[in-house]
Amino acid sequence: MEVGLPLFGYKITEKQLLIAILLLGALLRFWGLGSAEIFHDEGFYAFRSIGYFDYIQNDAQTTPVQWPAVSLPNGSLPFWTSLSFHDHPPLFFLIQHLFFSIFGDSLLVARLLSFLAGIGAIYLAYLIGKKLSKNELVGILAAALLSVNHIHIWISRSSIFESLLTFLIFLNIYYFLSFLENLERWKMFGITLGLAFLTKYTGFFLVPVYFFYLLIYRREIFKSRYLYASLLITLLLFTPVIIYNFYLYQVTGHFDLQFSYLFRQATPEWQASLGKIQEPFSNMVENLLAMYSIPFLLVVLSGMAYSCIILFRDFRVNPRIDQRKSAILFGWLTFLFITLILIPVGSAFRFIALYLFPFMFFSVTAILFLSGKFPKKIFFPALAVFLAYELYFSIGGIFLEFPNFGVARLDRYLEAEIDGKRPLRLPESPNPHLDAVIKKYGRPLPTVDESLVIVYDENIALSSKLWLFTRRLYYRGILTVTAGQFKTLLQNQGMEAFNNSRIYFVKATENTSLNPNFTTKDAEELEYFLRTQLNLNPAEKIYGYNNLLMFTIYEFKL
Repeated sequence: MEVGLPLFGYKITEKQLLIAILLLGALLRFWGLGSAEIFHDEGFYAFRSIGYFDYIQNDAQTTPVQWPAVSLPNGSLPFWTSLSFHDHPPLFFLIQHLFFSIFGDSLLVARLLSFLAGIGAIYLAYLIGKKLSKNELVGILAAALLSVNHIHIWISRSSIFESLLTFLIFLNIYYFLSFLENLERWKMFGITLGLAFLTKYTGFFLVPVYFFYLLIYRREIFKSRYLYASLLITLLLFTPVIIYNFYLYQVTGHFDLQFSYLFRQATPEWQASLGKIQEPFSNMVENLLAMYSIPFLLVVLSGMAYSCIILFRDFRVNPRIDQRKSAILFGWLTFLFITLILIPVGSAFRFIALYLFPFMFFSVTAILFLSGKFPKKIFFPALAVFLAYELYFSIGGIFLEFPNFGVARLDRYLEAEIDGKRPLRLPESPNPHLDAVIKKYGRPLPTVDESLVIVYDENIALSSKLWLFTRRLYYRGILTVTAGQFKTLLQNQGMEAFNNSRIYFVKATENTSLNPNFTTKDAEELEYFLRTQLNLNPAEKIYGYNNLLMFTIYEFKL
């Protein structure tokens, strides 16, 4: 089918346009995917996904494997600890674990799920646009906008929940609209809603959206058994999280981190709730301007204003809700309930990615309005300029200005130096559950005839630390200790404790990503000792943005 868009004298078909959009979206999301800098919480999620194991090496936010009250008399963990995680539902971890099990643990694999979900969301934007408007061009326009959208490219290139959540939100909306067309399509509606909830709890905004939409537009569906059958499937899929929280409450007197935060429960195990101390809702405008371009936001605001005019004008003529009014109602309901859920959650970049659906809806609404006000020879070039600017804004933010703290480069350096090998003797942990992980993943690896030790600066940000060092301890069988722990071992056991040991010492600088809640001079003192007492010079220096020094690495034997 031709959509009537001329290019160099040719008519481009709908299929050709869609393929081009998907290819562009794939290129923007895959280019340099495995070498991009580790950002925000990627390390927290990827580290745990490797072994599908809930542990983040942080005494201020412990997990059930560290609680004596959870262990069974035989020393094992009860079944419920594998049903979910202490801070998030399990689906993202589970799918990533499958990818890691097949392809190994690397940054590329850590981001593969998000990349695939990002491409899927572009295609779903096309399908939803067609379904809401019965217009192929609307679907193409929605897909094109999402393909070059800055924040969607970012989440699709990051090992964070939001890309999978966005995909499942779009998928569930598509099946909800299909369900309204034919109530016998209830199964996929219920399944995809449950999967969205199993990915991240912020997906709950869909429930009031659907409730009020049906209440206003399709009230008769509340009498249908298919609606309740679909919700039963959703509940069944969410059962693992319910069971997990039931047993967690039995042990601790509170639910998981997210629900306990919602219900204001006391959580002595979690003195610092990571993620709850970031951007407040009051920073919303600032963060929207950082992640969405000004022209795009102006188009969104125009679409919001025009949609209100349509509703007011149409209701004056005919108070009955037709398809056009119902589509606008749906767009506004998603925007409203996303905003309500973000008021307590905050406006961190990954959270405002939730606005992608309503923003796409309102921007398409504005563009369609403008298409009817200008001749094609003006409208299409203007639209091309707008999309080109969106592409320019995204390329600048993702590929040119994206922060480089040297973490990904350091990861590649350690990978090349150690080359997937472990020492003959595996490290040991006093925690039997952690020790079991070391043995499970370390035993099958090839060995070298010397000890390998990585000593690292504890000032490094927690997410980076988990991926760079904790991962190599528990999944690679390499002893990794902080500079302070290394100093204590030398004082208590002497240098003999590290005979025949190849030691890598990673010292961070003030330029890289550091832990804002912790500072120690242990690494600085160790570096001074190595330089003055052992006359060592750095074996490698890692540089980042503006050619600033991020890490200094020393290699030595005692």
